[in-house]
Amino acid sequence: MKPHLKKGFPVKALRLAAAMVVALILAAPAQAQIVHRADAPAGDAVPTGGSFSIRFPIPFRDVEARVAEPGAPTAVLRMVTGVDSRGIRFSATESPYVGLRPEPMERFADEMKERPGATVSDMRREQKEDMEILSFSLTGPEGGYYFRMGRANSIQYMQVVQFPEAQRSTATAMKEDFFGSFRITRP
Repeated sequence: MKPHLKKGFPVKALRLAAAMVVALILAAPAQAQIVHRADAPAGDAVPTGGSFSIRFPIPFRDVEARVAEPGAPTAVLRMVTGVDSRGIRFSATESPYVGLRPEPMERFADEMKERPGATVSDMRREQKEDMEILSFSLTGPEGGYYFRMGRANSIQYMQVVQFPEAQRSTATAMKEDFFGSFRITRP
């Protein structure tokens, strides 16, 4: 039986965290957030207070966002993100869900394809060591995305490559190295 979220206020915190991931990816500068580092050089990236590292092909920002709702635990999102001169954005996030039982990861993909003009493809699920992983592509009116979502140690991790359609081949060529460099650094 697949786990699902309990009914009640904890659902709001986890859903807000997932929505915040997408919002920060789509409009990172417009969100209220704490920026720990800006214009960090390309290379290994570890978010402040985070539990993962990933190799960034471009300079990045180290960002933390907190979402608090009355009666709900504060959702904390740690993210490293950057966009290059061609408009290709790389993002990697973590959001703990301690004490919550999350919905199946496919639910996120289903919600993404509900966006006007969006198409989800190349959905693939795998188990890698102790991590459950879902990867998929999303094409929409504003361009494309490659998503890789993983869960381990009561934390949801997400890596995203977002690109204008004209840069699809460049983003595709960079995706595997970016996704493949992801490592959990502490449990």
